[in-house]
Formats: sequence, C-alpha cells, structure tokens
Amino acid sequence: MSSEIQPYIYDPESEDDGEVEEEPIPHRLTMNVSEWCSCDNCERMPLEEENVCCREIPQVMTRLTDTITPVACMSQHPGLEPVCLNIYALQKALNDFRTDHGSLRVRGYQRRCRHLAYRCFVSWCWGWLGRKVRVVIPACVVRRIRQEFPDTEGQYVGFRAALD
Repeated sequence: MSSEIQPYIYDPESEDDGEVEEEPIPHRLTMNVSEWCSCDNCERMPLEEENVCCREIPQVMTRLTDTITPVACMSQHPGLEPVCLNIYALQKALNDFRTDHGSLRVRGYQRRCRHLAYRCFVSWCWGWLGRKVRVVIPACVVRRIRQEFPDTEGQYVGFRAALD
C-alpha cells in the first residue's frame, strides 16, 4: 500500500467525455424587465449585474419571508421603512459608521441618505460582510430608495465592485 496522497480518488468520474455545450445566458439589458423580475416592482438598471430581482437573492428571500404579513416584494416589506428609509435610523447608522470608520465622504443630504439606506439594507439582509466585500442590491429596492431620496439631476452611481 502506497502512502502517497492520491487526490480526487473518490470523486465520481464524468459520464460524458464530450464537450458540454452551455446555453448562452441572455443579457438582461436586452430583455424586458418582466422576463427577469418576479416581484413586479423592478426597473431596468444601467449595469448588467444590477438587473436582479429581490426574489432571486437567497439572503433577501430569507428576510422577505420572515414577516408576519406576506409580501411579494422586498420594497413592500414592512421592515424596509424603519430599517432603511427612516431618517432617524439613518442618522444612527451614520453615527455608527463614524464611530467605526471616521467621516463619511458622501456630499449632499439626499446622496448621503441613499448611501446609508443601501448600507442599512445590506446589513439587514447579509449582516457584516467584511472589508471591501460588496453585494448587488435588488433593482426593486434600489428603485424604492431612490424614490425616497432622489437625486435632483437623476445622476446615480450604481453598483461598483470593490477595488483590490
């Protein structure tokens, strides 16, 4: 018996040695919103990765289903307003952020509120993610936050992946 390590010895072998042809994934930017949104509250976002419905993200679905009154969309969840849209909750979030990270480098009241609302939503659904870890927020929630804290010129940043 050999004492040599033999990796993958117990892994199942592939049944098909041929090339697996994957079906191309349609780009959501070219699709109608109704083709990928199942909550009926999403709107098309400018970046491909932002076009995601609340019902597609497991962490958001967990939060969506933990309410007494069933709702079809996270933007209608009874907890969204007190956790993410209430200005007093956002003031507390800003104080917590300042305690942990120093000043928030976001200028303008509406923009700061949007930024904090996104942070509160992520914290509510995912918990603490760690430094430079970012997740995409569902289009319906982004839409709801932007309705509450609009940019007067309609200039929104959108999702940015973390820089290494």
